[in-house]
Amino acid sequence: MAYRNYINIDDSLLDKPVYRIMSMQRILEALQKKELVLVKPKKWDDPFENALLSAPVVTSSGETLEFAAKNSVYGQCWTLHRETDAMWRIYSPDKQGAKIKTSIRKLLNALKDNQETFGELKCFIGQVKYLYKRDLLSKLSNINLLDTNGSGIAESLLYKRKEFSHEKEVRLIYSGPDNECISDIYSFKINPNALFEEIILDPRMDSELAIAYKLAIKNKSYSNRIVQSSLYSRPKGLVIKI
Repeated sequence: MAYRNYINIDDSLLDKPVYRIMSMQRILEALQKKELVLVKPKKWDDPFENALLSAPVVTSSGETLEFAAKNSVYGQCWTLHRETDAMWRIYSPDKQGAKIKTSIRKLLNALKDNQETFGELKCFIGQVKYLYKRDLLSKLSNINLLDTNGSGIAESLLYKRKEFSHEKEVRLIYSGPDNECISDIYSFKINPNALFEEIILDPRMDSELAIAYKLAIKNKSYSNRIVQSSLYSRPKGLVIKI
């Protein structure tokens, strides 16, 4: 069987950096518990998310059913954007968040390492493609949700409307056995020092608070680079000559 664990991703992107902005509370929890948490797509804001999995299933006899797999799929959103003003303002509204850096390959491997069996059928990562509404509906309707390599369910979560193209999203997706996963979250174990290449604090964070958070992160046994973003720092070396 040909497995398709990387979706909409070519080999040149596998080791490219991806980023995720999280609250400091979530980051400290991830370091303490050595876990990442995926959520059900129904928790995402866009009403088109999970649209295909949530659509009614009509059998050849005319019976209307629900697609069971929609209750056992989980995702987590990352971005290829190194840094933007908008991302900080959206995902760190209190100016106290931080950004984690890793790679596409590392993320997928971390998820697969938690599976005792059939990791290739459960674990996926894909780059989101952005389409106009009419093309999006057509694309979704042609995805084979019953593909035997498991990728159809994951692929159905990798298309969004053009209005969201600024996000440049990459999504980590876990598709568990039908009806096995009751909770709205799915947690899996990680090695933070192996997975998180760098932690970057919000550029608007108070400098004294940044020092305190750096210490708190180090106290969770995190040994990689911790810096504060310089996005809003004044330019150095600029001199006006008169």
